[in-house]
Amino acid sequence: MTTIDRSAKKLAFIAIATVIAFSGMAVVAWNLASVEHSADGNHSTNFIVDCDYEKFRQIMVRKNATRAMIDQVGMKLIDETMDDLQVDTSGDERPLLNAIRGKSKSDLSAVKRITVELNDPAIDATELKLEQHADVGTESMMVETKSTAPAGNLKRYQTNLTARGDGVKTIVEVEVRIEVVVKVPKMFTERADDEVQRSAKNAVEEQEKSLKAFVAEHADQRLILPELK
Repeated sequence: MTTIDRSAKKLAFIAIATVIAFSGMAVVAWNLASVEHSADGNHSTNFIVDCDYEKFRQIMVRKNATRAMIDQVGMKLIDETMDDLQVDTSGDERPLLNAIRGKSKSDLSAVKRITVELNDPAIDATELKLEQHADVGTESMMVETKSTAPAGNLKRYQTNLTARGDGVKTIVEVEVRIEVVVKVPKMFTERADDEVQRSAKNAVEEQEKSLKAFVAEHADQRLILPELK
């Protein structure tokens, strides 16, 4: 092999190595480049509350359960307004007397508008607007609370609560859904998903804890009086 051939091979190897190096750098740079990523979290759980459903329903309706639960998930209740309230007394022969006795057989539907203060450094907004729909019957209830518009990079926030009686106890299911847009390096999008999923799980755990404590605070009272503002 001549000197010229050896030099040509050496240059070819150098060229190939340079291309590979630049390709590797390009891949690394692409992975490190920041991108906007929509991260979703969704978690739910079932638990038992040591209170019969009839009293559970009274506590949830007559006391401010909304404030108690919101304060435990990194938010602060600023304002709540009743948009609509409907009471169906057709199944209750003595609605007023039974309501006073805590034995109401009436069904209730309500719509609230809620404003909360956000205290999360990962969210670039200070307030969140929510709408709450509640359907409360004599055997079960369903409460859905969801954001009405994005708040900064928090694109969606929703909680669902259902409850039904089981003898002297109440079975409750709580679900939280969160969608957050984050700006992270491409290679860290999966980690961002994990963090938002963890936030949803933590929110559910805090709601379970706060709801149990809230009900326990009032469950021993013989007469559950409405909370006055």
